[in-house]
Amino acid sequence: MDLQKEIELLMYITSKHISIEQDDINVKTKYKEQVMARMVICNILMECGMKPAQLATHFCKHRTNFYHYLKLHKDYIQNPRMYPEYIEAFEAVFDEYKSKSERIERINQLQSLDEIDRAIADLIQIRKALA
Repeated sequence: MDLQKEIELLMYITSKHISIEQDDINVKTKYKEQVMARMVICNILMECGMKPAQLATHFCKHRTNFYHYLKLHKDYIQNPRMYPEYIEAFEAVFDEYKSKSERIERINQLQSLDEIDRAIADLIQIRKALA
């Protein structure tokens, strides 16, 4: 998985759904649409297992910004009336990203492997109990 490729894919998808230029997402300005686009991208990547420190190196922002994005995301998800535009954008971008991303496929494969590992561990415990 190439992180740069995944971020570019997310920036492309987000720019379509939020009506913002792709080059305007990773900038230092704080216009509403730009911040929302960065929040959508970063929260999707964090849901897929990326750490704020990894995002900080790509987006040239301090890692605490990403903790703040995550906190706001949780607030908006718990109370959708706070920022319905964000919720709509997040869900639309995440749905399209899931259908196009290699990273999501790998995460799903890892989750299946994790389930297999748990099943094997259960079988080993049963075997020990029977012995």
